Amino acid sequence: LTFAMDVPEHNDLYRTSLKIARDSAMKYEHFADPQAVGTEAAERFVQEYQQAVAARGAFHVALSGGSTPVIVFRALRDKNLDWSKVHWYWSDERSVAPDHDQSNYKLAWDELFSHIGVNPAQVKRMEGELEPATAARRYAEILPEQLDLCYLGMGDDGHTASLFPDTLGLEATGRVVANFVDKLETWRITFTFAEINRSRAVHILATGANKAQILLEVKNRLVKHPIERVESPLWLLDEAAAKLL
Repeated sequence: LTFAMDVPEHNDLYRTSLKIARDSAMKYEHFADPQAVGTEAAERFVQEYQQAVAARGAFHVALSGGSTPVIVFRALRDKNLDWSKVHWYWSDERSVAPDHDQSNYKLAWDELFSHIGVNPAQVKRMEGELEPATAARRYAEILPEQLDLCYLGMGDDGHTASLFPDTLGLEATGRVVANFVDKLETWRITFTFAEINRSRAVHILATGANKAQILLEVKNRLVKHPIERVESPLWLLDEAAAKLL
């Protein structure tokens, strides 16, 4: 960059390099605690909803599992939105039935859908009770052309969705894959990175001090963690998670 600045004929190179540097920077905001992260995520949901509905008449959003999304779900209950315009999906699911306590679908139903009166026809769950490869294929067939918003979390090992370190799903093509996770001795159904990255917006929620070191490594682009393959997400963090950034 210094060379480009010193030599006038390299101004175009300078502008291009600066744009690349800015675009590749980690985009994050941090808040006092997980509750504040969830509240902000709900506000961002409303913004993305308004933009999508104004532009295309509908809002297609993929949810994630975990504890932080529960705060988002609860904050969304009081939003004055036309829920008939929202189509719901998931970025991943466990190989369990929809009424299982570990089901991401059940979590969303209990904490959000049952409180806002959604149309079941607009809730597109991953069929975790089916043979995983079949469930992945069936889910890819019902996805919209492009999601407006994809929610993700981050595990202590740097995984996101169900794309865990050292699993075949990391290199999968297509939109949805059945991914066997050795350390959990189970199958997961998950978006591929290609599907995540084709979303119009990706928001990653991460809270807790146990995420701080991984986030620093992600910011420094050490290429150690699966989540680094997500392109240009917006990170919503609490102070504990962001303390090293």
